[in-house]
Amino acid sequence: MRRSHRIVTLLAPVVALAWGCQALTDLTNPTPTPSPTPSPSATPISIPVVRPTPAPTPTPAPTPTPGPTPTPDPTPPPAPACSLPASNPSAPVCTDDPTQLLGYMETALTNATEAKPGLFDFNDKVCDNCYKVLNVAGYIQEVQRQLSVLGVCSNYDGEEMAVKNSNNFSEQIDILLASDHMRRGAGSYRGVCRPALF
Repeated sequence: MRRSHRIVTLLAPVVALAWGCQALTDLTNPTPTPSPTPSPSATPISIPVVRPTPAPTPTPAPTPTPGPTPTPDPTPPPAPACSLPASNPSAPVCTDDPTQLLGYMETALTNATEAKPGLFDFNDKVCDNCYKVLNVAGYIQEVQRQLSVLGVCSNYDGEEMAVKNSNNFSEQIDILLASDHMRRGAGSYRGVCRPALF
């Protein structure tokens, strides 16, 4: 019995040593855990790359196309020279005797509106055919030209038009109102002078 007790006593330290070594081995070399294997049904995920959007190029504002420039009426030619010699009476006699030349003036005024419509505003009138005159100098010259075509001489003094078709007499006719509208009809006739004033 002593012998077996002695063997146990001798073997106990060896067993304890072996067991301690095994424990140390387990601590330093743990059993490897298998790494997870991706599932064959898993789809790879793509991460979108965000790129900055370039700033839009500004569109230049369109340049407005200018409308057609209105063509002004050419400067009317000077009134044609009178075919009658000048009359410079020393003592003319002026009266309000009835007119003989107003009909020529009315025709000349109508012809002026038709020949040079740009001289008038046909929407602005003070009587049926008394239109606003947009260019007074052009109006006077065109009326004088139209009178000349009819064989009537004229002279404008800045207030009234003197007209004659002989040197025996001339008539004074006012063809422009202060408002720059045409003046027409019997009210435009101012009188007659004998002999002709010009």
